[in-house]
Parts: sequence; structure tokens; C-alpha cells
Amino acid sequence: MKINQRNKGNVTILDIEGNLVGPNTVELKKLIDNQIRTAEGEPVSMILNMERVQMMDSSGLGVIVAAYASIRRNDGRVVLLNIGGNIRSLIIMAKLVTIFDRYDTEAEALASFQ
Repeated sequence: MKINQRNKGNVTILDIEGNLVGPNTVELKKLIDNQIRTAEGEPVSMILNMERVQMMDSSGLGVIVAAYASIRRNDGRVVLLNIGGNIRSLIIMAKLVTIFDRYDTEAEALASFQ
């Protein structure tokens, strides 16, 4: 799995590529935890771009839910971008579809932070 981090204004975008399963999720968790820690209590604005994620299991879902909870605790927001059919199905089955804001374009996701 590869993760590219970039910033647009005050929004951090994580472009995730590969399978978000099992031990692969550790890298994403560390990166998100580091973003929260370096924000020093300030709200974090984050987009998780899932366009190139082929597969996600419960471990990947757990990391995303934990990120959501941690970021919300500090009045921040995390949104999902470009979730494909398999991942969308997993989020629906886990009954998390009402929790996560989801966008199909980066422009829409960025505009949601304004």
C-alpha cells in the first residue's frame, strides 16, 4: 500500500493506493495519528481519497472509523473521496453510510470544508 499526502489550503488529502487490509492499515493509522498530534488540539480537516483502493477489510474500516472519532473529538472533519463499489458496500453493510460524508470529486470534497 502507498499513501501520498498533500495539502490544499488547510485540508490534508491522503491519496491511498493498494489494499487497505490487515497489517497494511498500520501505515495509514500512523499517518493519521501524526496529523492529529501535530495539529496540537486544533481541528483537522482531512480527505481520504480511496480512488485507488482495490480492497478494504474490517481492519481498514476500523482505522477509518477511529480516524473519524479522533478527528471529530477535536471538532475536525474527515470525508471520503472516490469510494468504489466494494468499499461503498462495506460501509453500507457496517451501517456507517450516514456517518461519513462522501464525495465523487476532489473539488466537491474541498468545497465541503468552506
